Amino acid sequence: MFSTNKLSIKHIIKKPISSINENEPDLFLMIHGYGSNENDLFFLQKNIPNNFFIISIQGLYTIGEKKYSWYDIDFSDEKKFINILQAKNTIQKISFFIDEAIKNYQLKKNKVWLCGFSQGAILSYAIAFKKPKKIKKVIALSGYLENNLLPKEINSSIYTDLEFFISHGKYDTIIPITKAKQGLKFLKKNKIFYSYKEYESGHTLNNLNLQDLVNWIKKKHTDEKKI
Repeated sequence: MFSTNKLSIKHIIKKPISSINENEPDLFLMIHGYGSNENDLFFLQKNIPNNFFIISIQGLYTIGEKKYSWYDIDFSDEKKFINILQAKNTIQKISFFIDEAIKNYQLKKNKVWLCGFSQGAILSYAIAFKKPKKIKKVIALSGYLENNLLPKEINSSIYTDLEFFISHGKYDTIIPITKAKQGLKFLKKNKIFYSYKEYESGHTLNNLNLQDLVNWIKKKHTDEKKI
């Protein structure tokens, strides 16, 4: 693991184990939540298959010591919870970073996995629908699908290879579970595959959630290798 400012967004990486003979590994991109940093989700790397190229990116806006965000949040106004203009700008920047990282690190162009928590999950949803030819798997933890960040027109036929792992705490007071469930209706309507699970937790990941998440990654990764 090491940190780098070489590309447009500061990030840390874990390279695949060199003994695995794969010239262009899959990119596994981690996007942290509000008030956290690039180290937040990186603990997952020890349980992720070794032939992923793992990148965890740091938020664009500093809100405290080692605390970052991707866009402003207004916790007092649910209707203005997200700064939509900032979020759209961030989606553009992360999308550019994905292309940049694929070229710089010589990764597969159409096998990207996204893993986001809270704010990172909201962005992961939006990026997946923006870049359907690149994004194949999305892990959305304690987030929701924000309609205002989606493309104006959704053609479900171009998302046939897209799959989601979605999890949420039953007692989440930051992003109520009802908001997460609204996104499930959208995915079902557009015939997009997903696995959804609820847990006895708040706005966090408990041990069972982590276990299910890791098992899903390993299963989908094994399935991909069989294709």
